Amino acid sequence: MTVAQDTSVGSDRDLLSSGQAWLYDTIVSASHTQFVGVLAAIVVVLLALPLVLNSYLVQVLFTVFLFTGLAFGWNFMSGFTGYVDFGYAGFIGFGAYLTVISIVDFGFPWPLALLTAMGVTALVGTAISVPMLRLRGAYFAIAMLAAATAAQLLVSSSYLRPITRGGSGISFFPELGLTGQYYLALTIVLILGYVTYRIANAPFGLRLLAIRDDETLAASLGVKTVREKILGMLLHTAVAGLLGGVLAFNLSYIDPNSVFNIQYTEFPIVMVLFGGLGTVLGPVIGGVIFVVLYEVLWSTFPQAYQFLFGAAIVAVVLFMPEGIVEYLKDNEYIPRWRSL
Repeated sequence: MTVAQDTSVGSDRDLLSSGQAWLYDTIVSASHTQFVGVLAAIVVVLLALPLVLNSYLVQVLFTVFLFTGLAFGWNFMSGFTGYVDFGYAGFIGFGAYLTVISIVDFGFPWPLALLTAMGVTALVGTAISVPMLRLRGAYFAIAMLAAATAAQLLVSSSYLRPITRGGSGISFFPELGLTGQYYLALTIVLILGYVTYRIANAPFGLRLLAIRDDETLAASLGVKTVREKILGMLLHTAVAGLLGGVLAFNLSYIDPNSVFNIQYTEFPIVMVLFGGLGTVLGPVIGGVIFVVLYEVLWSTFPQAYQFLFGAAIVAVVLFMPEGIVEYLKDNEYIPRWRSL
C-alpha cells in the first residue's frame, strides 16, 4: 500500500535547507514496507526499555503512554468533529471506579474489569451525552463540564457511599506492577494509533471532519450527522473508561479528587492542540512533547515551572495555531499526507 503525496504542496525545492530536503525526500520515497519496519524497530526499542531504565523513567514513559492514549480518545470526538468536551475527566473517573469496584467487590480479573469499564463507560457516557449533542460550541463544552462535575459530586455523596466509599476512596493492590502497566499502556496506544489511522483514511473520518468544518452543509450533503457524532462519542468514552482503569492501577488508590481531576481533561486537550486536531500523529507528538517538557521544567525550575509551561503553550498557540503536525507539513519536514 502506498500513500499518495498531496500535490497541493507545490514547493520550491531550492528554498529548502539540505536537512529539510533530505528528511522530506526520505519520507516521501519510503515504501509501506520501510515504514512498517521503522515502526517495528521503534516498538522493539520501547519493549526493551523497561529492562534497562530505572523505575522513575519507566513511570515517565508510562505517563507519556497514558496521556497519549487519552489524547487519542479526546481526538476521536473533539478533534475530528469539533465538539469540544470539557468534561472528559468525568468519563475517566467513572472508568476508574468501575474497574476498582469490579475487582475489589466482585472479584473480577483485571482484564475483565478493564473491558467492563470500557463497555459500561461507553454506553452510559454516550447515553448521557446524546441530548447534549444538540448543543454546539461553548454550550456543549460547558454542558459536558457540568455533567463531569455532577458525576464527581454523586460519587462523593452519601447516597453512593456503600459502593464508592465516598470521599474516603478505595485502596487496592493491582495485580499488574509498574512494568506490566507500562506494557499495557504501550499496547493500548499502538492500537489507538492504528484505529486513528484507519479512521483518518476512511469515509467515516471524512464525515466527522465535514461535521467539524460545517455541520449544516454536511447534513445538506447527506451526512447523517447525529449518527456520526454518536459513533464518535462511543469511541471517545470507551477510551476514557479503559484508560481510567489503567490510571487506577497506577495509583493503587482512588478517590473522587484523584480520578476526576480536571487535569485529565486539560492535558489531553493541550496535547491534541499541540500536535494537531483530527490528525494521526498529533496526539503522539503532542503527548511526548507535553509530558517530557512538563517533567523537565518541573525538575529544573520547581518554583517557576508552571509559568514556563504556560508560556510554552501560549507560544505554540501563537506560532503554530494548527498544531505541530501542520507546521511540519507547511515547512515540508513531512509530506502533506492526510494519513498523517
